[in-house]
Amino acid sequence: MTTLLDAGRSESSNPPADVLERIRSIIPEVATRAAEGELQRAVPADVIDSLRSAGVFRMTLPEVWGGEELGLPEASEVVREIARADASTAWVVQVGAMSSLFLRGLPLKTLEDEIFSAGSNSDLLFRGVLAPKGKATRVDGGYKISGRWPLASGSYTPDWVLAGFLVEGASPLPNGRPDIRVAVVRPEEIAFLDTWDAVGLRATQSDDFTMDEVFVPEHRTGPLFGDNNIPAPFYNLPYPPSGGSHDAVVIGVLQGALDDLAELAAVKRPMFNPRIVLGEDPVFQESFGSLRLRTDALTALTRENNRTVMDRVLREETPTPVEWLRYEGGHQLIHRQGVEILNEILTLAGSAAIYSNSTLQRRWRDLRCVAQHVVANGGQVRALGAALSGLQ
Repeated sequence: MTTLLDAGRSESSNPPADVLERIRSIIPEVATRAAEGELQRAVPADVIDSLRSAGVFRMTLPEVWGGEELGLPEASEVVREIARADASTAWVVQVGAMSSLFLRGLPLKTLEDEIFSAGSNSDLLFRGVLAPKGKATRVDGGYKISGRWPLASGSYTPDWVLAGFLVEGASPLPNGRPDIRVAVVRPEEIAFLDTWDAVGLRATQSDDFTMDEVFVPEHRTGPLFGDNNIPAPFYNLPYPPSGGSHDAVVIGVLQGALDDLAELAAVKRPMFNPRIVLGEDPVFQESFGSLRLRTDALTALTRENNRTVMDRVLREETPTPVEWLRYEGGHQLIHRQGVEILNEILTLAGSAAIYSNSTLQRRWRDLRCVAQHVVANGGQVRALGAALSGLQ
């Protein structure tokens, strides 16, 4: 029997069954502990430990480095499954799992000998910020870097911290972009600040961090826009490659909200028609069915886009400009329409959704927070329209 999960897979990429099966035993605990995580402003440490043991933080890494080597479609399915239970936990997972994408410009020797230790240390936890909030001066053997970086998600003590920076006086790249570089530093070399007190994704601990004249050797830095030195096809995707996992958080939240609404429909009685339950109301039925189909359409879009670009790199090709802009434009559409769908779900749920003990209100706040991310607000749909119109 073909399932929706099967339909979303690429025949040419690795099946995610092992990772998915391992996390499915953890999902009930993720859902049960979500309120605790929100109160503590951190995913519970034992939940992180269970997810780490299940392999989610190594799921995109090369097999030769001890990773699962999942492609974009499969890794996104793992994130979606977790987001259906709790968005904060899924966000922490996708940040930790996808951070290695931005290490690909580091020298191979650094990656193998220092970061991943030739496959003996693949369950690493990363935090960081790629925006070039750091300023660096060149010194003998590397850089001295200072700055303050906001929104470094990850409710755990990281093994490494990523920090985007600009070199003082450096020329831009030939295409006009600034030469943004990424430094990898030990957590003891930076200071995290307790700044994360937000309306949504409260358990992600997305704090600021600072560095003050920290020396980083040249070999622990690399270009943000550059060649790939990680031996797995996933890492050959163009920049920025991680939007598919952001989409997965949106889709998972919507699916979880639809689950909540279905439970409510079976027991809630309309205020002015207590003879029936909400699910028997034909107006409710029409709206609920439409919301499900709209969510399914967004799910199909992200799966198709993920599969298209991943299959290109599996064939050692580069996605066409339209394919890549469709992938990027899909992020914008999925996030914006996801917010609209969840708004309508809350309207259907009525007053039950506004209480603090309702998972719907938490999902709504989480999704609204996800939709503020730059991946959903970069003008990608406009760029796609230009490409479709024959413009470069």
